[in-house]
Amino acid sequence: MWFYGYFPTVLIILKLHFSAGEPSVAPAPVLTQTGTRGSSVELLCRAPEGHAGLEFKLFKLRQLIETIKHTTKQQEAHFTLSLGGNDKEKENHYCCQYENSMFSMYMQPKLEAVDVSPPPSPHLVVEPSGGHVVPGQTLSFHCQAPDDPQKQSPKAFLLLRRAKGGPGSLIAPAKLVSQSQESRFSVTTEGQEDGGEYVCLYQLKVPKTVNSTASQPVHITVIELPVPTLALSHHEDKVLECVGSPAYPNAFFSLFRVGVLSPQANHQGSLTQHSAKFPIPARYEHGMQYQCQYSVSLANTQAYSKMSTPLSVPCITGYHECTQASTGNTDLALIVGSVSAGVLFFMVVSLLGFAVHRHIKNTTERRRQRERGKFWQHVHSKDHIVDLTLQRVDFGSEDTERRTLQEKNPVSEPIYDYPMSTFKNPSFL
Repeated sequence: MWFYGYFPTVLIILKLHFSAGEPSVAPAPVLTQTGTRGSSVELLCRAPEGHAGLEFKLFKLRQLIETIKHTTKQQEAHFTLSLGGNDKEKENHYCCQYENSMFSMYMQPKLEAVDVSPPPSPHLVVEPSGGHVVPGQTLSFHCQAPDDPQKQSPKAFLLLRRAKGGPGSLIAPAKLVSQSQESRFSVTTEGQEDGGEYVCLYQLKVPKTVNSTASQPVHITVIELPVPTLALSHHEDKVLECVGSPAYPNAFFSLFRVGVLSPQANHQGSLTQHSAKFPIPARYEHGMQYQCQYSVSLANTQAYSKMSTPLSVPCITGYHECTQASTGNTDLALIVGSVSAGVLFFMVVSLLGFAVHRHIKNTTERRRQRERGKFWQHVHSKDHIVDLTLQRVDFGSEDTERRTLQEKNPVSEPIYDYPMSTFKNPSFL
């Protein structure tokens, strides 16, 4: 019975003995994210209290990516992990280990949004400096970035036009630059829609692209002169009157004949007039069209209005030579068109007549061949000549008597009254 009392004690001693021979595994550390620097994150691998190691390892899943070795045993180690802009890299999970400890739990590092203050605004100037231009004039913008203490050069410059207080719209493609603090833009105006506020900005890459604040706006006004009107004067006969805008007196007026580049007459308006009168030319053609235009001087620039609506001058009875406008070109075109149509019609009729004639000729020829075939078929089927050789046959006493009569009357009588013929229709002979 004493054996059963000592048996559990022996088992406990044996278990402790064999357990002492097995190496112990250190508990797992903890991996945490401690900070963010641009596209990099700071990771801390920390062992539990009372544990330390000379070597710390960082794993991506089960792949070793970095090892830190200390000269003396430490409880923690700092890792710097660069994630860049790769989205797949952000989705990876990481763990760490010190010495031969257990692995830490997986964690996923995250890039925190870092507020970067925009760079200071550039300086924008324009030529002509007055900001008043006319359609067709070219504006030259000069955008200058300020000096950067960090010696970072702009990556690109942008020029925008915006309505007052509204968002801007890109005027031209971004100007890429290299080691330059300035850029120039050229814009050719076409109408009043090209006026407004212009601003510029530049871009830096720190580490991602950042836009600077916009420059002070530059105001541009595109002056588009109102279109004049041309009409027969109500106060004077035989006079054309060109009326411009009251806002631009003392304008320079010109009268043009439609289709002719050089003016037929010019007139300088006074300081109190915004119109000009032109006598109808002494020699003109009925229905001839005229236009007028005026120009003014604005900020050392000559601005021109658009042409007025064409005016057809009627025939004025008894005024010099009022001849009917030549319609040679129209008549020539009409004649050419008529001749072409006639030639085409004649060709169509000729082709149609030739086709009909050929068809009738072929039909007649086929009919003639059919009749000729029937004729010869009929002839060959009816006209058979038979050669009959007549032989005398002796019939005794009758033949003797006939011979006696022939001897007495030597005139021979024809055996046949008519020659043999098989033709039944004598009309064929």
